[in-house]
Amino acid sequence: MAILLIAGVLGSGIVYFILFVDNTSSTENEVFYIRTDDSYDQVRRNLVYLGIVKNPQTFDLVAEQMNLPNTYKAGKYKIKEGLSNVELVRKIRSGDWENTEVTLKIEMTRDQVVETIASSLQCEQSEITDALNGEGISVNGFTNEDKWSIFLPDKYYFNWATTGEKAVARFLSEYNKFWTANRISKTKKLGLTTKEVCILASIVDGEAIHVAEMPIIAGLYLNRLKKGILLQADPTVLYVVGREGRKRVLNKDLKSDDPYNTYRNIGLPPGPIFLPDKRAIDAVLSPANHNYIYMCAKPDGSYYHNFTASISQHNRNAAAYRRSLDRQGVRR
Repeated sequence: MAILLIAGVLGSGIVYFILFVDNTSSTENEVFYIRTDDSYDQVRRNLVYLGIVKNPQTFDLVAEQMNLPNTYKAGKYKIKEGLSNVELVRKIRSGDWENTEVTLKIEMTRDQVVETIASSLQCEQSEITDALNGEGISVNGFTNEDKWSIFLPDKYYFNWATTGEKAVARFLSEYNKFWTANRISKTKKLGLTTKEVCILASIVDGEAIHVAEMPIIAGLYLNRLKKGILLQADPTVLYVVGREGRKRVLNKDLKSDDPYNTYRNIGLPPGPIFLPDKRAIDAVLSPANHNYIYMCAKPDGSYYHNFTASISQHNRNAAAYRRSLDRQGVRR
């Protein structure tokens, strides 16, 4: 009888050891990644290889009993030292992964958007590009150029193990959430589409250093659109010739034969020139009411603009600004 009691006690101790005694070591930054295409064998090998699981044999017993090979979830997991087998299995099985932040910044280029998403999540740049060229975008009425409107500056939180297709679908969903009934109503009153508002907002953002000027600049370009005259927006020219290191738009730049050059093509360009500030979008939707159709940076270095409806006054403003650049030795 005593022998059976001892055996029972020993058996209970072994079970407790297998289930509840700590069996994990800390990893670098205490993070463990499971990809969407990882097999269970790969997940197990990584846990052992990285030294997260100290005793693979006891882990295997618990994992099998809790059906982990068929229920593990992909993601980025924070695994602390001292977890028991049961705690570790529950964490991976329930998908208790850490959020991954993807930050899209104002005036990001298209390449920068793709690079930022790919560097933050599991997906490769090619996956994101393929998804942007896929049916999920075209069926929503986007062209190859205005599809970039779906990316709006903000902080977004993802499961790290997100494919390119799901990432693009998420940004499309966020775009649709941004376009509330109130914003859509304002868009229709302007006679524009939501994509066209984003395109114009990117130009407004490119012109405005000071947020307070955004509604004025938006009103100016809307006046030009209504009159059917060229927008003549310098940011679109710099999009064509390259903004890097440029402080001045040259006459030869204005002659570039490109659909984004608004000095040669009437109306809006085919897509946004970069990610517009959301405040610029709202400025387009609620523009200042005026008759301005000309603008020029002030020569005092304040980054504010002189606005006018008079071509003769505009020419004087532009001449004063050019002289200020010449005095500073700015040639390009």
